[in-house]
Amino acid sequence: MAALFSRHSLALQTSYSEVKRQASEQPSALIGTPGSVSVREIKDNRFYYRQFYDAEGNKAAAYIGPVGDPAAERAARELRARIEATNAIVKEVRLLAQNGYTRVDARTGAILAAFSNNGLFRGGAVLVGSHAYGVLLNDLGVRAAAYGTEDIDLARGAPLALEHPLAFEAVLAESTVQLSGVPGLDRKAPVTSYKARGKSALRVDLLTPTSGRDVSTRALPELKGHAAALPHLAYLLTKPVESVALGREGAIPVRVPRPEAFVWHKALVSQARGATSEKKNKDVLQACVLFAVLAEDATDSLVDAFRELPGSAAKLVRRSAAAMRARLEASGHTRATELLLALAKRRG
Repeated sequence: MAALFSRHSLALQTSYSEVKRQASEQPSALIGTPGSVSVREIKDNRFYYRQFYDAEGNKAAAYIGPVGDPAAERAARELRARIEATNAIVKEVRLLAQNGYTRVDARTGAILAAFSNNGLFRGGAVLVGSHAYGVLLNDLGVRAAAYGTEDIDLARGAPLALEHPLAFEAVLAESTVQLSGVPGLDRKAPVTSYKARGKSALRVDLLTPTSGRDVSTRALPELKGHAAALPHLAYLLTKPVESVALGREGAIPVRVPRPEAFVWHKALVSQARGATSEKKNKDVLQACVLFAVLAEDATDSLVDAFRELPGSAAKLVRRSAAAMRARLEASGHTRATELLLALAKRRG
């Protein structure tokens, strides 16, 4: 079996770092294609508009202001500059994606941009799940087997530090992706998940930690909504890191878990799933890939994160070690295998 990952060249890693810098300096992320600034004439009056395609691929136009108005002239100039900068980022992202960097699709990018533009990530929200895994692969400068997901998982530990409360559904609407709430088994329970209309599998889940073992629902006043409260999630959300999600229409600043915390959380949740769950194997694979990378690059971080695991998770960690060891051994990652065995014995 081939190695679980390969490393990107230094030139590509440098290009990625530059894209991250440029993305972090954007005043906001454009939703949809960058487009262009044009002038429309309506009843002998001329107005600036941004012409673009939205996340669903539909032609769209955003009003800027009347030609000749100082504020509109300034806004049009600034928008042209932003479009030019975004087009430059798109060109770099395309090259990175061609060489194995992970990139989200247009609709996912638009939803993440809506989160970012509304200050959710700055306020403490964390992108988790497989999209966070893709971001971490890019950050670590490695490529691995492709992952397939249309789930966007957004989590928050403490209340978000927002200037004022936001309606989560209104934030989703800004993405231009058509989403509707998914009712649970209890039709009276608050909605915590949103699905794209039609046959699409695209889904957005709002998550928060619980100290207990059972999944429940909790209100998030600052988002005027509700989230699914999950066990062990608090561990994953400790000390998240700032990064960027590469998209087809640009790059979006996000916040993701530390890779070492992601490893152990994936190991935990893999054992909490049913034996036949398709996601169980994906959890183990993602944990193994990042473990193998960090065993070479940041052993101390892996060990420290392991020590930070809550005591209630010890049994699940020991269970996951066997499956992880088999995958690591089969892929020839001797150093990672030895480290995993040493840690599992220490925890046991």
